[in-house]
Amino acid sequence: MLHVPDVGATAEYYRDVLGFTYDYGADHYGVVWRENAAVHLMQGELGGGCHLFFWLEDLDAYCDEIRGRGATIVAEPEDQPYGLREFTAVDGNGVRLVFGMDLD
Repeated sequence: MLHVPDVGATAEYYRDVLGFTYDYGADHYGVVWRENAAVHLMQGELGGGCHLFFWLEDLDAYCDEIRGRGATIVAEPEDQPYGLREFTAVDGNGVRLVFGMDLD
């Protein structure tokens, strides 16, 4: 569960920019999801040092997709020595979103 100051605005960013589905929402609670990952949003103070990790099947295509919708990419797709390809974006609250896929 991710605590955010504005559930509606955060859910809209995940839907409109990151391509997630926003299928349940209220003023104080909402759920966004993509593939097999769900993020539960709850109104409250955002904790420091938080980042979320999502596994993807086609990392580069997804990076291009969300960049085209205005996502802020802070680390470009790159192969990592631990066997993953990853990139990092930030949401409208400054939360770091790390997307990764296996190199196999």
